[in-house]
Amino acid sequence: MVMVALIVVFYLLRYFFASATAYTSALAPMMIAAALAMPEIPLPVFCLMVGAAIGLGSILTPYATGPSPIYYGSGYLPTVDYWRLGAIFGLIFLVLLVITGLLWMPVVLL
Repeated sequence: MVMVALIVVFYLLRYFFASATAYTSALAPMMIAAALAMPEIPLPVFCLMVGAAIGLGSILTPYATGPSPIYYGSGYLPTVDYWRLGAIFGLIFLVLLVITGLLWMPVVLL
């Protein structure tokens, strides 16, 4: 459960970063160091989940990646819809990431 909590915190902190590089360089080493301190966390699985969370978290906001401002600025989606859909799909991706990370990744890494 600690691994899931760390991944959820890591994923949700994406809201506070406008740059994927800043997000990755600031938080990924900290999360991996925290996982290293906890022997019950399988490090290879955790690192794969962190890597997947970096990419999946980029859909959350209209400023998260390079193309996002273009989509947002095109006017096809009003501001409220962009944030609402980002939250909905972000939650779906987070649930799928946790399920995949807990069930499938350990099998693949054996």
